[in-house]
Amino acid sequence: MSVCRTRHHIIARILCTTAAAWLLCAHPASAHNVWLEPDAQGGYVMQFGGHDGRTEAFDPAKLQRVHAYDLRGREVPSAVQNVQGGIRIKPDARAALIAVELDNGYFSSTGAEGTMLPLPMDQNPGAVRGVHARKFHKTVVRWGAVMQKPLGQMFEVVPLQGQSPHAGRPLRLQVLLHGKPQSGVRLSWGENGSPTMTDAQGQATMTPAVGSNTLQAILRQPVQGDPRTTENSYEYLLRFAVH
Repeated sequence: MSVCRTRHHIIARILCTTAAAWLLCAHPASAHNVWLEPDAQGGYVMQFGGHDGRTEAFDPAKLQRVHAYDLRGREVPSAVQNVQGGIRIKPDARAALIAVELDNGYFSSTGAEGTMLPLPMDQNPGAVRGVHARKFHKTVVRWGAVMQKPLGQMFEVVPLQGQSPHAGRPLRLQVLLHGKPQSGVRLSWGENGSPTMTDAQGQATMTPAVGSNTLQAILRQPVQGDPRTTENSYEYLLRFAVH
């Protein structure tokens, strides 16, 4: 084995033994997401991870956008702070909805099922597959008309009702990619819920339960002609409470 290959093998082993690299070594079906957890001071701490309940550190530079909106869909201020262990968001008191976008970057592997390194394919000699991973999120503070309005996220879950959902009653949703309805998106309650796929109009019906609801949406799309990746990965969490 050459020195280069030996070094590559050692690096891959090191990455797979660190908690922060769990994403790189996880099964492709395992979803890793970004979401917000409320704190005692009226703000929210951004979390990343989620597989089997685990959270991980992430590079704050990967955060693309944080926006807060009032009940009518008008943007309101939100303070974003780097804190120990991540990012804290303190939205304006009028905020009804908080939206987050994170670009987790490129990962690639030299084997069909091999370890994924945090590099685009054109920077990983011998790579045969690659993924560009993007994460999206909405936290519902108060349900209102804003929920029905697309916010312009690249990948977005939009409830088709402005009134607060009720436990045990169907909730119709639409998933958009680049602003257009997207079929074949996998929806589930959390990571282990039974999957439902969006139809030709990008729509699906889900039934929430009492308490905190976390709707997960996942889409994988093959990519051709890009030397950096062979797949785009879009993952979404919509979180809201039902009383």
